[in-house]
Amino acid sequence: MEENHRLGALSVALMYVGTIMGAGFASGREIWQFFCVFQDKGYIGIFVIGIMFMVIGVMTSKIARTLGTNDMGKVIVPGNNPKLVEFVGYFMALMLFTVLITMSSAGGALFCQQFGQSRILGGAVIILLVILTVIGGFDRVSKVFRWMMPILVIAVVSVCLMVIFMDLPQSEKQAEISISPLTPNWFLSAMQYISYNVLALVPIVATASVNAKSDKHAFLGTALGAVFLGLLAFVLGTALFTDMGFSQAMDMPMLGYSAKISKSVNLVYTCVLLFAIYASATSNYYGFTTKMKFQKHRRIKIILIAWVGFLCGLIGFTNVIAFMFPIEGFMGFAIIAMVIINYFKVIKEEKERLKAESDENVQEGIEEEA
Repeated sequence: MEENHRLGALSVALMYVGTIMGAGFASGREIWQFFCVFQDKGYIGIFVIGIMFMVIGVMTSKIARTLGTNDMGKVIVPGNNPKLVEFVGYFMALMLFTVLITMSSAGGALFCQQFGQSRILGGAVIILLVILTVIGGFDRVSKVFRWMMPILVIAVVSVCLMVIFMDLPQSEKQAEISISPLTPNWFLSAMQYISYNVLALVPIVATASVNAKSDKHAFLGTALGAVFLGLLAFVLGTALFTDMGFSQAMDMPMLGYSAKISKSVNLVYTCVLLFAIYASATSNYYGFTTKMKFQKHRRIKIILIAWVGFLCGLIGFTNVIAFMFPIEGFMGFAIIAMVIINYFKVIKEEKERLKAESDENVQEGIEEEA
C-alpha cells in the first residue's frame, strides 16, 4: 500500500468499530443480553469491556506492527511452532467465515421482517455487497469504512438520544427480564462477550495496524476505536434502560424503539442495521480471505466461497453455529491468553534486539576512535 493510501488513526478506529458493530450490537440485542439484564451492574460490565477492547486491541496492534504481519497465526501464537501457527490461523479463518453466514442470515431476516421480502433476497444483497467490496482488496474495504462508519455511528447515537430524552410512552409489549444461565453474573457475561468478539478483533486490528501510516497512528487509532465502542455501548445501554420490559421482549430492541419514535426514524434505523450487517460481514470475510494465497484464481475463489456462505445460511446453518458458540467462547479465552503471552514475548525480543544494535554501534564507535 502506497504511503498516501495508508490509514490514519481515525480510519483505523473506524475499521475497529465496524468489525464489532454488527447486527447484534447495533440492534441493541447484545448490549441488552450481556449487560443491561444486570441493571446498574451492566454499566460496570460495559466499562470493563471498553478497557478490554483497548488493552487487547493495542496489544494486537503492537504485535502486528513489530512483526510486520497480519497473519492471524503469527499474531496470536507465541513462539515459532509452525504447526500451531497454521492451525490457529485456519481455525480463526473458519470462525470468521461463520460470521459471514450469520450476517447473511441476519440480512435475510431483516428484509423479511421490515420489508416483507424474501429472506433469499436479503441474504443475496448482503453477500453481493460483501463480494464487490472484498475483491477490491484492503484499499476498497478501508475506503468503505472511512465513509460509512461515521454515518452509522452518528445515526445510532442520534436515535439512542431520542429514545433517552423524548420520554416515549411505555409499550404494552413487555417481558420479564431473563438472565442467560450461560452468563449468570455481569463479570462472566462481560468476559464471554470479549471472548467471542476477540475472534473478529484480532485479524482486522492487525490488518489495519499493518496498513497504518505509523506506529502512532496504529496505536492511537486502536485505542480510539475501543473508546468509541465503549461509548456506543454506554449510550445504547442507557436507551435500553428506558423501558426494560420492552427491551427484553424485542429481538431487535432498538429497531422497536425507532418504530415508537416515527416511521421515518424506523426506516432510517432499518438502513443502519443493514449497513451494520454489511460492515460486520465485510470486515470478517476480508479477515477470512487474508488466509487465501495470492494465486491466479483467487478472486473466483473469494466469490464462490461467499456464495457457499449464503447457501449455508439458507439451510439453517445458524442452528449449527449455535452449538459452536461454547467452542468459540473457549477458543476466544485461549486466544486472549496467547495474544497476551505473545505481546510480552515480542516486547522482550524487541528490547533485546535494540540493546544488541546499541551495543554494536558503541563497539563500532570505539573501533573507529582506536
